[in-house]
Amino acid sequence: MVAKSRRQLAKLALLVLVLFLLLAAILLCIFLLRHHHKAPPSPASPPGGNASNPDDSIVAFDFSPYLILYKSGRVQRLSGTSRVPPGVDEDTGVTSKDVVIDNSTGLAARMYLPPPPSGGKKKKDLEKLPVLAFFHGGAFVIESAFTPVYHDYLNAVAAKARVVAVSVEYRLAPEHRLPTAYEDSWQALNWVASKHSGSGSDPWLRDRGNLSRLFLAGDSAGANIAHNMAMRAGEEEGGGLAIAGVLLLDPYFWGKKPVPGETTDPATRREYETTWSFICDGRYGIDDPLVDPLSMPAAEWRRVAGSRVAVTVSGRDNFRPRGLAYAAALNGSGWGGEVEVYETAGEAHVYFLDKPRDPKSLKELAFVTGFLTRE
Repeated sequence: MVAKSRRQLAKLALLVLVLFLLLAAILLCIFLLRHHHKAPPSPASPPGGNASNPDDSIVAFDFSPYLILYKSGRVQRLSGTSRVPPGVDEDTGVTSKDVVIDNSTGLAARMYLPPPPSGGKKKKDLEKLPVLAFFHGGAFVIESAFTPVYHDYLNAVAAKARVVAVSVEYRLAPEHRLPTAYEDSWQALNWVASKHSGSGSDPWLRDRGNLSRLFLAGDSAGANIAHNMAMRAGEEEGGGLAIAGVLLLDPYFWGKKPVPGETTDPATRREYETTWSFICDGRYGIDDPLVDPLSMPAAEWRRVAGSRVAVTVSGRDNFRPRGLAYAAALNGSGWGGEVEVYETAGEAHVYFLDKPRDPKSLKELAFVTGFLTRE
């Protein structure tokens, strides 16, 4: 009896084992069928590069934190690449629009128009407003008239100062080395002058802009552009540009010989000289008046267009000493206009863009507004 029971248990165990093996075989078949019909994954490629071109991963020039240029010619921008569309700003009521200045090169601008003053004036009774040509910063290699930081800043300036603003979208290095940014900016300025009347005129400039009160402004590299546009406007008489004033915000100027208060650290000075050469592809030395106005004789300074120039500097900015030296040189050149300096202690380069709601930034915005609105 015991032996019979053992045989039955052995048969039952064998049956369970067979069933288990059969179930495992079925599951294996299902797994193999599913993966047989699944497309194989694509081979991975190096992030941002080209696996077929070894030069696409070899760094030719590292301009961090702005960009990296690879041997293949590929440019990897590290910041200043986001874009926002034009429209009506909820905070200020300023309306913006984009215009194309030159289809062949892509030269464009974003324009800003403040809302009518409270009181409901009819369109024909609206006052004419000063016109501001603005050039963004970014070391000539990053940022745009369409990036959030400049879109927000121009909305604030247009609202507070009540100006028609034209923020220029010039082409950037290294794809377009200097003097491209200068040539684009000059073309944009002449576009502004030509669009205030006649056929093909821009309605904002024609109906709301007062070209007898044309201001140039920019920050950092954009301030460098604004200065050079003022120089060119003063040199090319009869060009249709009547500059009322120039506003240089933390301007990007440098030179071979340190000015009082400027760093004497060889590595820092070599870095600025190297990056300038990269921006202009070696066309202009670090003592060229394009980047070092202090190298100009006094007679050249007297050609600066406009009757008022304001320079702002920030206390922890490496460009501060040369910005102050610029103002002193212009003031002592016999130019004859009014030179103003506005300094913010304890702040870094273009701090007002990074933290626009900071009390110091709002105070500097009030200075900018006062400069643009004062007759």
